[in-house]
Amino acid sequence: MQLPLPVTLPIDENFDSFVGDGNEEIVTLLTDIVDALPSWRNSSSLGQLVSLKLPLVTLLGASSAGKSHLLFAACHQLANKQVNHLYLNLNDYQAWSHDIFDGLENLSLIALDNVHAIAGDAEWEEALFDLLNRVVETQDTLVLCTSHLGPSNPAFSLPDLRSRLAWGVIYHINPLGDDGRERAVRIRALERGLKLSNQALNFLLHHSERDLKSLMTLLGRLDTRSLQEQKRLSVAMVKRELGIQ
Repeated sequence: MQLPLPVTLPIDENFDSFVGDGNEEIVTLLTDIVDALPSWRNSSSLGQLVSLKLPLVTLLGASSAGKSHLLFAACHQLANKQVNHLYLNLNDYQAWSHDIFDGLENLSLIALDNVHAIAGDAEWEEALFDLLNRVVETQDTLVLCTSHLGPSNPAFSLPDLRSRLAWGVIYHINPLGDDGRERAVRIRALERGLKLSNQALNFLLHHSERDLKSLMTLLGRLDTRSLQEQKRLSVAMVKRELGIQ
């Protein structure tokens, strides 16, 4: 088995910093999963998963909807509990051998981010199909995936894989509206200890890319600038970072 390079997950992407507007059901499910692992089959709140032939949960949605954030949050909690699990971002799959999936069915949870990345790659689709079959056999492991593509999408060229992916439960992750984005930025700034005036926040929200990933990347850059300049984050600082005169 070829192990991936160690991954450090963003520490500030946890359940506390996730703004769940419209996604409360999946947040509840994931927190129930984390609380129940490794003995998830004994949990009264996870009856839906216990009854599945393949214990698979897929978070489906567009980029920057918060899918990876939820995977990070679950993995952080499992690490704190010392429950064995593995996070793999399949955007990086070309750097690995597909035998990286070997033996993962012995873990309590497998977190596979961006499953759509391997769509159309016959060897990797076959390897994922084989892994899911082993999970069906063991019945001890939970699989948590994110994807831009639903299981029936023809971009997955292996019909048997499309069939297996459809055996799980699918949750559509709703993107945040304007109020939700504002709260998400405020929460992340607070976690970073970043002093953010209302004027600076409003300017940031109205003059940068609107998707959450871009906003958080910009917030990180502003945090660095604020530390370098030893100043509170201001409208003028946001303008300098965005190159606005």
